Amino acid sequence: MASKSPKHRRLSLWASLPAYLGGKRRLCPTIFREVDRLLPRREWAQRTFLDGFLGGGSVSLYAKAQGFRVVSTDIADRAIVVGQALIENSRVRLSREDVLQLAKDDGAAPGRVENDYSPSTFTKDQARFLDRCLRAAEATPVQAKAALIKLLAIRVALMAHPMSQVRAGTIHRLETGEYESITESCLSGYVNGLRLTRPSKLWELAQQSNAGVFLGQGEVIQRSVLEVLPEIQADVAYFDPPYPGVMSYEKEYKVIDQILEGSSRPTSPFTAKDGANMIDELFERAQHIPIWLLSLGNAVVRIDELESKMTRFGRRTKAIEIDYQHLPAVATEEKKRQNKEFLVVGWKEEP
Repeated sequence: MASKSPKHRRLSLWASLPAYLGGKRRLCPTIFREVDRLLPRREWAQRTFLDGFLGGGSVSLYAKAQGFRVVSTDIADRAIVVGQALIENSRVRLSREDVLQLAKDDGAAPGRVENDYSPSTFTKDQARFLDRCLRAAEATPVQAKAALIKLLAIRVALMAHPMSQVRAGTIHRLETGEYESITESCLSGYVNGLRLTRPSKLWELAQQSNAGVFLGQGEVIQRSVLEVLPEIQADVAYFDPPYPGVMSYEKEYKVIDQILEGSSRPTSPFTAKDGANMIDELFERAQHIPIWLLSLGNAVVRIDELESKMTRFGRRTKAIEIDYQHLPAVATEEKKRQNKEFLVVGWKEEP
């Protein structure tokens, strides 16, 4: 059998991840090209890569695939689930039997998702599936498998809504057959969502998640990166904090957080308009790490300001400006033209 091409392997890798906003899938080649410029690829298997804001997991998973030992930090369960399922986990996968069991009615009384979010946010079948996943994960002693079950639930919840924007809307009209009352832009997404709880579709999604499970070294820490940074010994640190001056992840994923944690998360201080000031504290606590990479948007900060933050800590820098589209399906043409993403690299000079 022919081996998969690098492009095919990358597509399999990305398909294992949830469709979170702010993911860096398309930037990974650029990020690791810059790492290679400063730290030769032949050394990566003996080095540690810190991903300070795990989020959807794309950079951590890519780093693991490149041979790095990966340490990932985040505080939100929605990120930690990804990390436990794919970054720490190198062997455990969901089986077809696992999926068939999740697809089957377990006879339990209506759970929290069905009671609180159906039919406003999920159909009854979707809500019951999510509740079964939460119960099954709670009863599963193997952490990696429990995380894969939760990851499957997250993916179904996201895919049940157009553009993965999980919120109350007109989905409840599917239950009453009022299809003509659903906006045209949402109808096809909602209808496709009706197929998500079928065993064949669930197995397809589970196989996609399984493709992200491979041998490697990974550790996931559920603590604030600011708190844990001084304790982490790493060779490369990648920081992708929430971007200041834009919509918060906590608002966008409020329902996902409530399902996983039982409550909403407070808005990250990095999201505030002056959130870029917190980057100085990141760098202050990361001075023992030789190579830094920072991703940030241009809503309220300039690229030269970010370089200046690094040079104050004695780093040489390289800054890259990249065209960036946030929610391109709904963004205005002016916003699409103006949005930029900055990648700033900082490194210590050799003594």
